Amino acid sequence: MIVPPSGVVVLVALVTTLALLVSGSMGERQRSLRLPNATYPLFYQLHISSDIHKGQLLFSGNATIDVAIRQSTNEIVLHAKNLSNIEITVRRLTDEGSEIVDDLTHTLHPTAAFLIIHATENYMAFEEGQQYRLEILYTAIMASRPAGLYYMDYMDEETNRTVYVAATQCEPTYGRLIFPCYDEPGFKSNFSIKITHGSSHSAISNMPVKEVLSHGDLKTTSFYTTPPISTYLVAFVISDFESISETYRGITQSIYTSPTSKEKGQVALKNAVRTVAALEDYFGISYPLPKLDHVALKKNYGAAMENWGLITYKDVNLLKNVSSDTHKRKLDTITQNHEIAHQWFGNLVSPEWWTYTWMNEGFATYFSYVITDLINPYDKMMDMFINHEAESAYSYNSFFDVRPLSHYVEGEQDIMGVFDIISYKRGACVIKMFHHAFRQKPFVRGISHFLEKYRYSVANELNLFDALQSELQEDEYFSQQPWSSRIREIMLSWTHSEWLPIVMVTRNYENNTITFSQQSVHMKDELWWIPINFATTKSPNFADTQVDMFMPPLARYTVALEDLKIQVSGKDWIIVNKQHTGFYLVRYDTDNLMAIARQLQTNHSVIHPINRLGLFRDLGPLIEHNEIEQVDVVFEMLKYLEFEEDVLIWNQVQDSIECLIRNLHGTSSQSLFNEFVRRLIGPTFRRVYVENGVNLPEDGMSHGILEIACSVDLPECLEYTRRLAKEYIIDKIYLRVEADYHAFIDSLLCMGVRYLSDQDFQRVIDMMQEIDRGSVYYDDIIYALRCTQSHRHLLYYLEGLMGENSTHMVLSELEDLMYLLYIYKSNLASRPIIWQYIERNYKFLCRAPNFLEHFKQLAGFVPRHQRLQFERLRQTIADHMMQEGLNTNQTLIAADSPLVGKKMKITENFQDKFEQQIHKWLLNELPQASGRSDALLSASLSAANGSSRPQGVLKEATRVLRSALRIVDMYR
Repeated sequence: MIVPPSGVVVLVALVTTLALLVSGSMGERQRSLRLPNATYPLFYQLHISSDIHKGQLLFSGNATIDVAIRQSTNEIVLHAKNLSNIEITVRRLTDEGSEIVDDLTHTLHPTAAFLIIHATENYMAFEEGQQYRLEILYTAIMASRPAGLYYMDYMDEETNRTVYVAATQCEPTYGRLIFPCYDEPGFKSNFSIKITHGSSHSAISNMPVKEVLSHGDLKTTSFYTTPPISTYLVAFVISDFESISETYRGITQSIYTSPTSKEKGQVALKNAVRTVAALEDYFGISYPLPKLDHVALKKNYGAAMENWGLITYKDVNLLKNVSSDTHKRKLDTITQNHEIAHQWFGNLVSPEWWTYTWMNEGFATYFSYVITDLINPYDKMMDMFINHEAESAYSYNSFFDVRPLSHYVEGEQDIMGVFDIISYKRGACVIKMFHHAFRQKPFVRGISHFLEKYRYSVANELNLFDALQSELQEDEYFSQQPWSSRIREIMLSWTHSEWLPIVMVTRNYENNTITFSQQSVHMKDELWWIPINFATTKSPNFADTQVDMFMPPLARYTVALEDLKIQVSGKDWIIVNKQHTGFYLVRYDTDNLMAIARQLQTNHSVIHPINRLGLFRDLGPLIEHNEIEQVDVVFEMLKYLEFEEDVLIWNQVQDSIECLIRNLHGTSSQSLFNEFVRRLIGPTFRRVYVENGVNLPEDGMSHGILEIACSVDLPECLEYTRRLAKEYIIDKIYLRVEADYHAFIDSLLCMGVRYLSDQDFQRVIDMMQEIDRGSVYYDDIIYALRCTQSHRHLLYYLEGLMGENSTHMVLSELEDLMYLLYIYKSNLASRPIIWQYIERNYKFLCRAPNFLEHFKQLAGFVPRHQRLQFERLRQTIADHMMQEGLNTNQTLIAADSPLVGKKMKITENFQDKFEQQIHKWLLNELPQASGRSDALLSASLSAANGSSRPQGVLKEATRVLRSALRIVDMYR
């Protein structure tokens, strides 16, 4: 069992802390949250003593720090947080030895987590050029969460006893929870670490073990001194773990696990050895430490942490069985290789400050894919980069507050905030862009020179940009380019901008010029140096992705095709941004888009798959925001998809197709469009889901194909999902455990119950009366039934799930209306039924504390042809609320509010503008179309119960609904 510290210890700690807080005036004045630069750590000797093997959480420390005085000061300031019983001895170091300085005291500054050592009288106690040795004794308590020194336990299956383990998490500002230190990345120093621990356990740290001394039932493990490292990379683990190891090129790599899990680390060990060697070869810089450990922990901050020489992981991300599925194996490999890449990016060269977090995370993210792709080319890891990293980087701009890549922060919470999609994913996309624009070899040489120049030190973005410029100016081709001396300007335009550029490419077919225009996706006043390259009908060379020209930071820039050495006729196409390596959107004039569409229909393989994907990524916002000039060109672009086999392209086009489905819902074109999409998606669905003969594709990327196919009632898709839903309900077949498949299972069950017969729907309802309402099975089926397309079934479902006389109540009162809004948005067939449900249940619903807010949101989706019905219902509800005295502090949304029907405006404008054109185009394209769907086959399900999956989709959905509905408005 865990042994808490005694009450006496806690009381002493409290009294000591209070005394320190008032022991002097130094900590009381207003301070910056940054450490002053007057002093600098030269060397740490850290000794931690722990009885974690007994389950005791109290640990003691001795941090001896040699400090240099850069400029005369009255104080030495370092970080310390939640440390107790602090005792400090200060010695001034001289050529003859050392002498104690005894007129000093210390103060804690809680806001900044500073430990301030200062004279009892205010004077310049520490003179420039002097050196001091601080010996700081203290105690602290291990945390249960992964911050600082924390603990976890596991059950030893052989002895049936609980084993306790301690590990560290210092990034970004948790080192101060373990020992007093200069806890900023810019303060690098050498560390000599000792750990005293139980003899049943062992200790590992950043460096190899130097010696182990036994004393009674304890041991003290000493480690070799580290090279200069930042405090956030200091690490040690105290455990009874065992390891498997392999040495290659003088580097010993080990996988540490609980004793019974060793063999599950074989795959990770093999990958680690290959990846370190590959990174050494790629950058021409050797891994500088003699060992690299990989430790599988029950608890870890995030998936993994890149401590130098000692990477810690959540065990599920490191250990795997031979039977692990392909998709998870790829994800775990990327996780491991991301941390290994950090051994160069962040560890060898660290950021000067957290402003440059992207220089750690962006490089580690991007090159983890590059190296993995080199090692395992058949895994198509750069496709996974597009799906897992680039898509998030592009879509992030649409929904969240943004910031520049280089963004100054100070406070602990703000520092945590820069470890986000922007640093990881957008940073990776910007790095990828210049990796291609500057050609891979010159770019990598520039990065290698940067790493070599600043090894064991810290750097900022200008140091990086200057290293790239030096390399490019030595390149025979790039040195002749007018922009080669302006790399700082070029790169800063990307690292200091908040949004994403859109490049408009407009051809003048009479005078053979191209006008490039640029703007921010959110019309912010930002301009970029944008790398441009071209592929054309006559020169479809998509392999060469280096920059042909830079568009300067101007709103408009016109250039002659002759100057670009491009030969095209009026009917030829031009595509900008080959392989979509540039991190920007591109829009073309209609004639050029139509020429591209003709090429796609004639032979789509001429255009690179990533550019085919990019065309739909670029078109998507235009379709969603009703900004397309001619709707015919969209359908001509879609037309070739009947022959498209690339899953990534189908994933990209999914949003556009779903937008068109929403906009055409309830119109005369709805059934025609569904038939058109069935023709497009059918061959690909059959290839991926039917011909392969597998129940669940393991690539993790074909989810969108299933959703498109079933949403337009493709018979094979309905049959496929119906079969698997039946197997799940009747046979309790275990579908997936991994969280990555959660959305896939939800879609599969949702589509599988779309068209239940009355008899089968009632059979499922009756069956659920006898199922444990706390079970995953019950939860999943309740959530799936929201997708039924039957109006009668939907009304029964809503009444049973959240009505006043609910028989299947699984939501709280606060969640009821939030879930109702979610159904309204996600199931178009539900909309008239939800209004009917509200009309029947408003007396019950309006008692909910969030009714007014959610009714206002629902009112935003009222179509113009139902405005009168809404106004009558709204008045009925208002009268009832007034009569009952409900929500007297707030009022129901006004009938004439501009918010009523606001979210339908884009759809209604789209229909007014384009529906007749679309209808005509579809009739020409589908001359035999009857407009009917013969795909609606009712499912035949039998009742059963049970599932071995550990978590239900409804619980997961309701957990995120509150935040998701605030962030993402799919109709805005």
